[in-house]
This record gives sequence, C-alpha cells and structure tokens, in this order.
Amino acid sequence: MAEVLTSFATPVRDHFGTYYARAVGRQASDHMWESWIEFVPIDGGSDVLVSEIESRQPERQHLVYWATGLTHVYLEGALGRARKPVTIRVPVMDEPISDQPAARRVVMQRVFPRPDAVLDPFEVGGHSIEVLRQELKALNRRRLLNIISAFDLGRDRDVTQMSDAHLAAVIVAGVEGRLSTRSR
Repeated sequence: MAEVLTSFATPVRDHFGTYYARAVGRQASDHMWESWIEFVPIDGGSDVLVSEIESRQPERQHLVYWATGLTHVYLEGALGRARKPVTIRVPVMDEPISDQPAARRVVMQRVFPRPDAVLDPFEVGGHSIEVLRQELKALNRRRLLNIISAFDLGRDRDVTQMSDAHLAAVIVAGVEGRLSTRSR
C-alpha cells in the first residue's frame, strides 16, 4: 500500500497552475521500494498530477532518504514529466487475412504462331511496288498465304478460296494502303 514519504511546503508552478508536491512510495511486487511524485492543486481542485516512478530503492529508509533530498528544481522537472509522459512508438503488427497461400493457377492460352514469311512485302514494296508484284508471281500458294498471315493483310477475308493472282493482289493492295498512310 502506498504512503506519503514527505510533503514539500514550497509550491511548484508551471504555465498551467500551482501545486503542492509530495513524494509517495510503496513496496513493489519484486520487494524493491518505488516512489513517484503527486502534484495536488493549491486551489484544492481535483486534477492531481502523478508522475511515473521517479526512484527505486532496495530499502524503505533509502527511499525516504532520497525523497527528503529532492530540490525545488527536481520537483519542477517532475511536474513537466507528469504533464508530458514518455512516448514510445511501437510498430503496429498487421494480422494476416489468409491462413495459406493461394493455390497455383495455370492459365492456358492457345497461341497460333504466325508462319514465317519468305519475304517482307513492305521492305520490297517500299523500294518498288512493281518489283514486289514480280517477286510475288514467283511464289507458290503456301508462301503467299504465309505472307498474308504473317503481316495481317487478309483484312477478315477468306483468302483460302482465292487464286494465286488474287492473293498477290491482296498483298500488293495491303502494302500500298499501309505505305500511303505512313507517308502522309
């Protein structure tokens, strides 16, 4: 049980008020003696300020000796400490929402590789459309279809039923159309 070890006759002042100070002590659970300071308003108000532990001693008489030796300057500091307790910043530990990782998801995508084209119609057509026409005449049907597919020149048409001459014309028209929009 706590007891008043000593009271101080000279009031302690700060910007917020004037107080009578007294050292209070008790025996702690570890059998040490601990003391703190109480600040009672001089006007009799009920807002008593209490400091944290100011001293710990092995014996009660050591604690009384410590309390009777406190100076007015020490009491002013203890009043400041009672008004502004030590702030310890502790990181907030987040709690997980899940108990286990998500199951592995595998997404399958069918990708149809574009066929390799035997020539780049834009490179050849960029130099000469007439040379492009001549080179396309020399290619077989499968290679013409590969060029149309590789460079996306079909424009949603069914080119599988066209003749080789029509396939070459589709390639030339596609190249001319894109080259003319680039030159604008």
